[in-house]
Amino acid sequence: MLLNIVKAEGDHRILTAVDGDDALKLMADPRHPFDVVFLDLMLPSISGLDLLERVRATPACRYVRVIICTTSTDSATVVRAARLGVRHYMVKPADRIRVFEQLNIIKAELAGLQKIEKPEEAAGRLGIDLPTYKARVGDTLDTMERWLTNAKAGAQSPDREQLAADTSRLKADALSLGLREVGRRFSTLETRLNLDPKGDVPESRAIEIAFIMSHLHGELNRVRSVLKIIAPEAA
Repeated sequence: MLLNIVKAEGDHRILTAVDGDDALKLMADPRHPFDVVFLDLMLPSISGLDLLERVRATPACRYVRVIICTTSTDSATVVRAARLGVRHYMVKPADRIRVFEQLNIIKAELAGLQKIEKPEEAAGRLGIDLPTYKARVGDTLDTMERWLTNAKAGAQSPDREQLAADTSRLKADALSLGLREVGRRFSTLETRLNLDPKGDVPESRAIEIAFIMSHLHGELNRVRSVLKIIAPEAA
């Protein structure tokens, strides 16, 4: 089904693997570098996450972009995938809109979309000096991290409308400071929270929300590293 969706639109070069060992050989072969890999977690010879650990340990394909495709809704799976650098997640069966949403995000990344506005330019745009800008970013990251910690527990609660409103505000804060990737992730989270906000949350969407939140934590840490901003607990 996934293969038919991808073949139906766009000029894509597609290679398939019958199992994890075959997939690793393909990804490690320099003759055909991959822009993106759709990875099922249930494979014949090795689990998808075990394969991913081997991929991350292989220099030739360490940074390949991976879209996890699975029926699993286990939070431990999401956390482990996030730790292995997976930022894209799809619950099967494959949906055309969702597939191309993921691919378009990756295309934007491949086109050189900058994740953070240059700090000097962002500070100048805001009319403040660089130390003040970094301090403001640090305060904003602290607020976001506290909110994410609390929000994880409420993603399935009746307060989802408030969570969506908070997400919209945090997205605006991120974009104002030039934290483009953070803003994009909050925007994605806002969209998921606004889907039928008063109804029950399907298990597949709940796991996707948890996945987005886990990666938001990772992106906030990445911003700290890039801008050399120390987290409060490490100060």
